[in-house]
Amino acid sequence: MSNPTLGAGPITQKVATAVEKFHVVKLGATGIAPSGAADLPYGAVAQSGAPAATREDNNLTHGLPSVLAVHTVGVLPLTKASAVAFATGEPVYAAAGGKVAKTGTQCVGIAVKASAASDTTVRTQLAGPFVPAPA
Repeated sequence: MSNPTLGAGPITQKVATAVEKFHVVKLGATGIAPSGAADLPYGAVAQSGAPAATREDNNLTHGLPSVLAVHTVGVLPLTKASAVAFATGEPVYAAAGGKVAKTGTQCVGIAVKASAASDTTVRTQLAGPFVPAPA
């Protein structure tokens, strides 16, 4: 008997490069990293993470998690790259450093709630799964 692969909900991935919560990420051979404006977005994270670090003996401190749940569908408040307003229903694009912008080449979703220029995030319905742009 085979085990099913669930296709709904977040998928856990190793963290290759430190990521911040509410940022868009890309997927590579070693794990997730902040997505750039031209990168193919994989999804978004709801918490910060960092690559696994070696701990010294008797060191009981915990750093950031090295495995994160990556959301490819659903609604998340994504961090804006600049102070711009979004209207409900406007497209949301990937920007540098895993942030989002009003314009760009990789659409990551749609603003589900208006966001003032002074807001740091925009509530975004993710438009995954993401596919490469035609060549």
